[in-house]
Amino acid sequence: MIKIHALVALPFVTQVVSHFLVDDEDGRFTTPQITQKYGYQTEIHHTETSDGYILEMHRLSGSPSSGPFDREKPPVLMMHGLMGSSADWILIGPQNALAYLLSDRGYDVWLGNARGNRYCRKHAYLDVDTRRFWDFSWHEIGTFDVPAMIDYVSEARRVPKLHYIGHSQGTTAFFVMTTMLPQYNEKIVKMQALAPAAYLYHLNNPVLRFLATHLNTAESVASMLGINQFMPAPNMMNQLASAFCPYIFNGQYCVSTMFLLSAGKYQNLDPKIIPVLIGHIPAGASVKQFVHYGQEVLSGHFRQFDYGVENNTRIYRSPVPPDYNLTNVRAPVVIHYGLQDQLTRPADVVRLARELPNLVELNQHSDPSFNHMDFLLATSVKDTLYNRIIDSMKGE
Repeated sequence: MIKIHALVALPFVTQVVSHFLVDDEDGRFTTPQITQKYGYQTEIHHTETSDGYILEMHRLSGSPSSGPFDREKPPVLMMHGLMGSSADWILIGPQNALAYLLSDRGYDVWLGNARGNRYCRKHAYLDVDTRRFWDFSWHEIGTFDVPAMIDYVSEARRVPKLHYIGHSQGTTAFFVMTTMLPQYNEKIVKMQALAPAAYLYHLNNPVLRFLATHLNTAESVASMLGINQFMPAPNMMNQLASAFCPYIFNGQYCVSTMFLLSAGKYQNLDPKIIPVLIGHIPAGASVKQFVHYGQEVLSGHFRQFDYGVENNTRIYRSPVPPDYNLTNVRAPVVIHYGLQDQLTRPADVVRLARELPNLVELNQHSDPSFNHMDFLLATSVKDTLYNRIIDSMKGE
């Protein structure tokens, strides 16, 4: 039976006394440097996909408060969203960020990185500056990257199953994997889907809606200019944010600029973390990832990449790309979504939920202003969401 819950929200505030244990230098550090700084036992692991991409994972194998992970608990793999990285799960610091909270409770936490972000810009035989390196969308992340990381973690821990937590594109890749490679359903204890991105027909972000409407033009211009990727944020951006954003604009201008492509107003954001965010977002992605999402917006389908009628016929033996068969997703799935998310709209999330054969819970966040990045950044996210996720994982 599907359980439908509404989470209890805390009072909403635009100005808060900072309770995040972070500082500006976190924006200049890598994920492993940050986690080590706060006392977490940290490891860096690499695995190679079957098509040659070298992926870097960051493991929290011990907490300063609880010691080494509990071997009786299944490991946890966490996957970031579009333009994100492993840092997404630690941005708001110890005692608040989900990766830290899980580690504090004895979980063996693995933070994944997708091809093309700042930690995964190496290949067995392709140069990062070539067009071939960037010829991938989230389809390849789902069919190559996530399976490779799951296999690596399972082998490292010698366990048959693990927990999976994804945000946005991290959920897209999971659904691609479990539809295209259904055997991986058996490797999942439970999947927590934060702002799941499958159907995007009702997306109402004005910038992304405009780009999707003019997708062919935008794609042609990018190709003509030789633009294959979106580069990671340079350290200079972090320095500028530290110097100007929190003081001149009280953070609001910078936040609006940073998240123009993800949602509207961020009322539940601590200005203290803005220099940290700008140091880690964006973390890099291929243009093709954006194009693939744009196709989903226009088509109303959750389906493979559209190469045009002639190429589709050659590749898929059909003039249109095949839909991902969501009935193949047999792993238990818990969905969490927000009413003010401009990207993964409630109507699209509910449509996804109806098509999943093993949906365990459908959790609508009761704070009416909860949006796409609040799943990672909101000042209240620990109390209104993360504690519930951790409770859902207990005993599994």
